[in-house]
Amino acid sequence: MLLETTLIFKTMLILSSQIGLVLLGCFYFIKNAHYAYENNTTLFGLKFRGSVNMKNQLDLVPYVDTFPRKMVMDGENGSPSKMKLAENSDEIIKYLKEGYYQEKSTPVFNGLVTLWMITLGLTLFFAATGIATLIGVILFTIQSLLMGPLLGFIMLEMDENDGYRALKIVFFVTILTGIIGYGDFISFSESGFLTFFLFFGLLGLIIFNISRAFITMSRKSVRASAIFGAFLFSIFLLYDFNLVRKREGMIDGNTWENAFELAFAIYLDIINLLLEILEAMGNS
Repeated sequence: MLLETTLIFKTMLILSSQIGLVLLGCFYFIKNAHYAYENNTTLFGLKFRGSVNMKNQLDLVPYVDTFPRKMVMDGENGSPSKMKLAENSDEIIKYLKEGYYQEKSTPVFNGLVTLWMITLGLTLFFAATGIATLIGVILFTIQSLLMGPLLGFIMLEMDENDGYRALKIVFFVTILTGIIGYGDFISFSESGFLTFFLFFGLLGLIIFNISRAFITMSRKSVRASAIFGAFLFSIFLLYDFNLVRKREGMIDGNTWENAFELAFAIYLDIINLLLEILEAMGNS
């Protein structure tokens, strides 16, 4: 019976359903973006233009087709960013020549991001506290449904063809770390040094990314940070998969509350790993 299954089964059941929802939403968004491009329509207030990448593959580029349009220029040497409003196409061309770029946001998309952040925070609260697991899983599901289109947008922003390759990398890394971590060849989750490294590594990564909002970083620095982030979240996967194995050996460890907490932790590892790989592969 379902309620008598192992902790790893419960965890993977929750995890696989949530990752499946994210991928479904992501691919559906990209598919509809291609439809919008081919039929000159909008999706979430965005339009799409076609370009060709270095491998001669179609690469869709999302843009906002309304005025006034926000144009942004990153500051230099730690100075704040500059912003101007373009009232027509001629002003857009003028600001682009000056080094500005278009900010791609719409009311619908901003609302989607806001809802995603709220549901992500609430899911984190219920997973951490262990109260009302059913409500936590429902919020988890809503968060995953919202994450799908956001991931699709991110992939289109960089090049969806590279995005597909990044997904393959994440798939193989997740399978490999799952086998090694759950296999308990090394007790990753009981290593004090590893716990110390993960904590301060994550703290450093968070500080670096927050500082990017105020200080202009070189592309080389951003890519180096993303490569480190991808390595860090790969280690997190080893740690969390190993934690599943350790919890199975505990009294009262095989519960849906534990499965929800562990599934959400591994989910965050996978999503963050993907985002770091996408950042490392991007050109801007």
